[in-house]
Amino acid sequence: MSDYIPRELLIDILTRLPAETLVRSTLVSKSWYSLITSPSFISHHLNRTISNPNNTHLLLRYCTEDPIEQEHYSLRFDDPITNTFNEYAKLNFPFTCIDPPFGIVGSCNGLICISDDQACYNHEMFLWNPLIRKSVSIPYPNVRFRSHGSFMHSLGFGFDSVSNDFKVVRIVHIGLDCNRVPPEVELYTLKTGIWRNISDKALPYIVVERSRQAYINGVSHWVAHTPRFGHGGIFRNLIVSFDMNDEVFGEISFPEGIAGEDKLMQKMSLVVFGETLCLIQHCKSYGEPPHCSIWMMKQYGVADSWVRQIRIDLSGGFFRKPIGMRKNGEVLLGTREGYLVSYDPESKRIIYLGVQGTIDSDCWYSFDVDTYMESLVLLDKGADFCDEVISDRFCAKRVKRTDRTQDLI
Repeated sequence: MSDYIPRELLIDILTRLPAETLVRSTLVSKSWYSLITSPSFISHHLNRTISNPNNTHLLLRYCTEDPIEQEHYSLRFDDPITNTFNEYAKLNFPFTCIDPPFGIVGSCNGLICISDDQACYNHEMFLWNPLIRKSVSIPYPNVRFRSHGSFMHSLGFGFDSVSNDFKVVRIVHIGLDCNRVPPEVELYTLKTGIWRNISDKALPYIVVERSRQAYINGVSHWVAHTPRFGHGGIFRNLIVSFDMNDEVFGEISFPEGIAGEDKLMQKMSLVVFGETLCLIQHCKSYGEPPHCSIWMMKQYGVADSWVRQIRIDLSGGFFRKPIGMRKNGEVLLGTREGYLVSYDPESKRIIYLGVQGTIDSDCWYSFDVDTYMESLVLLDKGADFCDEVISDRFCAKRVKRTDRTQDLI
């Protein structure tokens, strides 16, 4: 059929189709396979997908323990008009479920970066495109427990639109004296497949351990603070940023009045609402009931534009912590019974979303959320795969550590 359709018209038609449909379309003919798996077509399809904001879904990860610990990943409709949270696709998680489980580092342009390195020293990381069932195993980083001893670290993941490449950044504070030893910084790129050291670009700040990134417009953000010297030293909280394009670190000030609150430093987190950077402040001060405040930065990078937009009462212990924001402005929260709920800060209405995870004190392992946009990224990578089924219960396949690129179809 393509012999009678101009190539430009065929590309225009095909790039409008969903990724899963295009994967099946590679079976039509050799010429279609060659076209759809070409880097230029994959890039063209991605650009068209990005241009339509309706192509994004909410990525949900949650853990269950009955009868054994399992990880579940799914895509959810998050329509601000109909207020639906129905399941769009249940994702077959292709990696072994270990203790502690994997966590989402970030999601960008159809790839999900996951790591089990956020609470231990296993150093297992993958880039995963669940809709076309492809993944790339990221090699072990250079700074590891075996060679450097104990450390604390945080991870970031994003896309460099200039070089058309995906990157993972790793900020590592080695040893116990983070106040005096500058961090080691490593950067992995998908095109090269290796880590390189960029510690000379690091800022003299301490990124809070296991700080979950907030990714906006090619920039990763983490909660951090300045070094503290001596007993009772004074420091300030801030946000450290990393631009994936120029590989440069930056800093953003906290809202005035909470930048220096030592007792709250470990209870700060970042989320994204649309294209807005949000700071969640967990308050358990004497003299007032426990609550959390959500600050929104109305003008990116301008410290004076922080506005405290939402206040959620945490007294009584029903809510554990905010997980993320929905498109309609409601807040996703984990409860003490392990349920995921949607909370309307204006009407105070609570909606149970039909998802129950593990019961833990701060919902650290129970839930992760991010945005997901389908793409063909990784479709042009190698097809080395392993179909060793580890358990029907897990509904997953083991990915070998030695394999660089896995085809999980």
